[in-house]
Amino acid sequence: MLILFPAAALFFANGLSRDVLFPNKHTACFLAFWGLVLGALYCACDWIFFLPVHFAVYSYIKEFLSLCIAEVFIPFVLCLVPLAVLFRESFKYKLRTFAYILFGFYAVQLPYFIMERYSILSPFLLFIRPVLELGLCISVYNIFALLQPSASGKGIARGIVTVPLFVIMFFAPTVIETAWFLGADAQIWAILSVVYIFISFAALPLLAKSAAKTLE
Repeated sequence: MLILFPAAALFFANGLSRDVLFPNKHTACFLAFWGLVLGALYCACDWIFFLPVHFAVYSYIKEFLSLCIAEVFIPFVLCLVPLAVLFRESFKYKLRTFAYILFGFYAVQLPYFIMERYSILSPFLLFIRPVLELGLCISVYNIFALLQPSASGKGIARGIVTVPLFVIMFFAPTVIETAWFLGADAQIWAILSVVYIFISFAALPLLAKSAAKTLE
C-alpha cells in the first residue's frame, strides 16, 4: 500500500503513453512533487480540524457522499490548483498533466486515510482499496488520452462517449468502498472491484493506445 503510488508514479514518469499524454519527465516529477505537498497539507488539515476516526452512518447515500467528498472530490479539486496557478498552458496541456499530480497526492493521502480512519486494517483496505484508487488515476490518465482526438477536431463522437465513462470511473471506487464498509455481500464488491480493475488496467489503456494511433 505504501509503495504502490510512488512506484506507479515512477513508472508513468518514464512515459507510458509518451505520444499521447506525456509532457516531459521533469514536468511529470515536478507535478508529482506538488501532489505530495498538497496531499501532506490535506492530511494535516484533516488531522487538525476533523476527527480522524470513521464512524458509519448506516445510510448508503450519506456514507457514499461522505467518502466521495473526502476521498475523491476534494482531492481532485485541490490537484487542479497547481495547474491553474502555476501553468498558463492550454486546457489540453492541463489534461495531459493532471494525472501526475494525482499520483503524488494519493501517495500521501490514501495511506493516511486508511490507517487513521479505520481501526481494523482488513484485506480490502490493504490491497483492494489502493488498487482501486490507482485504477482511478490510470483511468483519468487514459480517458484524457481518449479526449485528445476530440480536442483537435477529430472523433467528436468519441469525446461524447468518454464523458459518461469518466463519470462512471470517477464514482465507482467510492460506490465499491461504501458497499464494503456497510457490510454488503462480499461477492458484490469483489465482482465490482474485478470489473473496475480490468477496465482501468486493461481496457482503457488499449483504447488510449488506439486513440494515439489515430493522431499519427
